[in-house]
Amino acid sequence: MNKSTIDSFLESRDVPGVVGLVTSESKTLYHSAAGVAPDATFAVMSMTKPITSFAIMMLQEQGRLSIDEPACKYLEKFRAQKVVSNVNNLAHTYDEIPQDHDFTIRELLAHTAGFGYKFCNDTLFAFNPKSELAFPLLHQPGSRWTYGVSTLLLGNIVEAVTGKALGNALEQLVFTPLDMTETSFQVRDNQVPPYRWEGDRWQAQSPFPEMPYGDGGLISTAEDYAKFLRCLLNRGAPLLGEGSFREMTSNQIGDLFVEIQPAANPGFTLPFPRGGGVDKWGLGFQIHMDPKPGMRSPGSLSWCGLLNTYFWVDPVKNIAGIVMMQLLPLYEPRCLETLDGFEKLVYQD
Repeated sequence: MNKSTIDSFLESRDVPGVVGLVTSESKTLYHSAAGVAPDATFAVMSMTKPITSFAIMMLQEQGRLSIDEPACKYLEKFRAQKVVSNVNNLAHTYDEIPQDHDFTIRELLAHTAGFGYKFCNDTLFAFNPKSELAFPLLHQPGSRWTYGVSTLLLGNIVEAVTGKALGNALEQLVFTPLDMTETSFQVRDNQVPPYRWEGDRWQAQSPFPEMPYGDGGLISTAEDYAKFLRCLLNRGAPLLGEGSFREMTSNQIGDLFVEIQPAANPGFTLPFPRGGGVDKWGLGFQIHMDPKPGMRSPGSLSWCGLLNTYFWVDPVKNIAGIVMMQLLPLYEPRCLETLDGFEKLVYQD
C-alpha cells in the first residue's frame, strides 16, 4: 500500500469531498481526505444497520431476547401480518394472504422478513404507501432476500427490550465500550452536506433531518466508525462472543442470494448492490463470495449508506477499509470508481 499514491488518487476524484481510511485490528494504517478534513462528520445512513444488528445479538447473549422468537412478541402490531399476492403495479391492485408464520427477529436480521423500501422496490414505489410498514409484506417470510426497513424494526425491539431510546441504548451497548465518542444520531452543524449533480456541477443540498432509527441516521467520522470495524476484525471482541460473531458473519440465508434491488426512484439510487445472485447475507452484513484478483477476499463483510459511504472488512488479509462521500444517488458511477480505485490501491504491493 503506497500512501502517497492513494493520496494522489483521492485528490484526483471528481467528487466534492472524500475520506479514505484503512485499519488493522489494532490501529489505523492509512487515513487521508480530499476536499474535506480527514475528521469530517458524515451521515452514514445504512451503515447504521450493522451496529443495530450487533446490539440485537448482544441482547441475545445477555438472555434478554432470542432471535428465533417472533418479532411480534416485542412489536404486537405486526402479529398476523398480511402478505401481498397477485400484484399488478400498473393497475394498483393486489390481494392479501396470511403469513405462513410470524416473521422472526432472525428474518429481520437477514432481510428475509418481507419488508422493502420505496426507493428501491418497484411495488412499493408504485403503490406509494404512507410508510413501508403500512403495506403488507412483499413475500412470505424466509422465502426471498429483500432489502428494506427490517432493521428499523430491530431498533424498535432494542428500545422495547432495554426501555431506552435507541440512541441511548446504542451508546451503552456499543459506543461507550468501543470509545466511539463521535458517533450518535445528533445532526451536527459542521457535518458534510449531501450533494447532487445538477446542471454541470455538484450542488450542495439540505442535510437530512435527525433520524434516530435502527436502519439509518447515525452521524460519524471515518476514524470513529473504524473502531467498530476493529471490533469486527477482532471477531466481535469486546462486544460479542465468538459464537454470536460467527453466526452474524456466516451465510444465514441458505440457498437464497442477495438480490439486486432496482432503481425504483433513480433520484435516490441506481441498482444495487453488487454481488446480486452470488453473494450471501449474514445477520447484518453482505458476505462476498466471488474472488476478484487484487481486491477484498472471499468471506469479506461489507455494507454501505445511501449517501455513498462504504466499508469492507477482510478477515483473510486482516484489514478493513472505509470510503466516505456525501452524494446522491447511491451507486453514482463516480462514487463507485472512487471506491474501486481506493480498494485496488489498498491491496497493491
